[in-house]
Amino acid sequence: MPSFQDSLPQVPFGSRVLSLTSPETRGTDVKVLQRVYDTMLGLMSPPLGPVGGPIAVDGVYGPRTAAAVANVQSYFGLAATGTVTGPTYALFGQEVAAFGTPTFGSRTLDSGSTGGDVAVLQNRLNTYRYARILGQAASGTFDAATLAAVTAFEADNAVFRHWEIRFDGVVDAPVFDILWTNTLAGGRILQQGVNGFDTAFVQLLLENTGFYRGRVDGYFGSLTRAAVRGFQAAAGLSPTGIVGPRTYHAMGLSNPAFWTSPALRPFMTVSSLTRIEVVTSTVDPENGDRNPYGVVVAPVTFDDAQTVLKHEDILVSNINNAAGVMGQGTTVVRVHEGVPTTFFAGAASPIALATSNLGATWLANFGLAKDGSQGDIQVINPDGMLFSGGTIRNPLLAGPWGQTFNFGPLYGLPATFFATSVLTGTVEQISHFVPPDFAGTSVVLTIGSDLAHSGTSIDDVVGPQGMVYTPLNDGLFVADGADNRIAWYPDSSTVGTDRGRGATVYAGPPLNQPAGLALNPMNGNLLAVNQLDNALVEIDPVRKSVVARVILDATPVNPVTGAGSALFGLATTVDAAGNLVVYFANNNTNTLNRLCCPIA
Repeated sequence: MPSFQDSLPQVPFGSRVLSLTSPETRGTDVKVLQRVYDTMLGLMSPPLGPVGGPIAVDGVYGPRTAAAVANVQSYFGLAATGTVTGPTYALFGQEVAAFGTPTFGSRTLDSGSTGGDVAVLQNRLNTYRYARILGQAASGTFDAATLAAVTAFEADNAVFRHWEIRFDGVVDAPVFDILWTNTLAGGRILQQGVNGFDTAFVQLLLENTGFYRGRVDGYFGSLTRAAVRGFQAAAGLSPTGIVGPRTYHAMGLSNPAFWTSPALRPFMTVSSLTRIEVVTSTVDPENGDRNPYGVVVAPVTFDDAQTVLKHEDILVSNINNAAGVMGQGTTVVRVHEGVPTTFFAGAASPIALATSNLGATWLANFGLAKDGSQGDIQVINPDGMLFSGGTIRNPLLAGPWGQTFNFGPLYGLPATFFATSVLTGTVEQISHFVPPDFAGTSVVLTIGSDLAHSGTSIDDVVGPQGMVYTPLNDGLFVADGADNRIAWYPDSSTVGTDRGRGATVYAGPPLNQPAGLALNPMNGNLLAVNQLDNALVEIDPVRKSVVARVILDATPVNPVTGAGSALFGLATTVDAAGNLVVYFANNNTNTLNRLCCPIA
């Protein structure tokens, strides 16, 4: 599981001088500095330029980190000592008592806390979607709105980045680490002459909203001041050109996202990842089932101390049996620390997988009958056992093919699963379930229809496939494979009517029968795998544009028979350094692979 602390000493960022020592200084504060440096290096223009090149995010203050610090100091006009003291920390957005004492990160914050550190917390959250939850500029009081915003921030990072942090609204040391690395401005007042990475991030926000046309260089000059004034005037604020709590809040209202980078400069796209690694075989070790389809990473949102399923385990569904007969697979394989074992053996051609915040696994079963007439959804507990009322059958579930969950309890929404029906081209909302009697209590409702579909058996069927849920607008994205399209359904957890084909996010090449779908948690883009050319495509859903395309398997695909098609399942997480990792199942090799490892 990704833990920012890993094996490092937990040290508050900004609490000590950092310099080259023997032995080398280690700690989470060093790791925060390295992560912020690499992140901003990827977002500023030019990305390499005078600041330098990327460094390893390992929490060790070695020669490369010292050299990077010296480059930053030189670039921003400080003496290039390679030693981090107060003025250098300020360049990284950490200034002692910027809004009064105590200093941000010096103590745990929770409901009822007051002080300058609470104001910094609110400022940082206010530059993202949490501004709408906070509802006002920083007050310095940890009130109910702050609790809700912190909880949403924790949920976003636990659900989509899989960070091992608490999600109860308490800001302790691990949460501070993630706040520093993902909320890059708000630690001080910015105005002309105040330079640093937080100024660069404000420039990014201003560029993204159309007010800034200069270089994203971290220098707060007259051009940046004019952009701030223009933004303030448009937001109904006094156009002072000074970025304080009210301006941070207004910026967040125009930045409805929870990832690091604004859309114009997506950070850590799949094209930045340098290698594909085989994690393990996905062939079931007991009965030999093969042909992996669904891939899901077990969330960190449940207590795994007494369960078989552990945080960051990867589950893979097999749809073929050992003889390779299509649609006769019955197993779900659990990959724990790279070793596959049988997790569940009572499935019926399991296609897609999804997990809940409590660790339950939902299987979209096409059914053992070739025509999909036996399709259902099964709900498995974290010990790999079917709930007593865990088999959901409904006429609306016609060849269940895709599956996802909204993690609703963490976002103040009703817990809701979603499934696609490949035989009818529909999207189903599944709600009101009461464990363990899912069969008797679940309500199934069609919220999407008329999506393209063809074929009548598992051998030739094509239709709506993978799905991604995000809390932004309660939105559901669907891979409309037969139409070479990605659809979007807002208010997906609460809508009570059929929204038809949904809104088109993107259609056409380089999509080529998209199947699995995932979210890039570093920049908010969608990731889709193509069944007809084995490519991974990254799409900006806001600008409806292609960001990257990476071939995951070089095997040619027969456009008529589909022979050679390798891809369906897809899942994302981050590693201990905070770098994007993409897991995918390869049908050609019967393996679980990962695309990872940016240059450092």
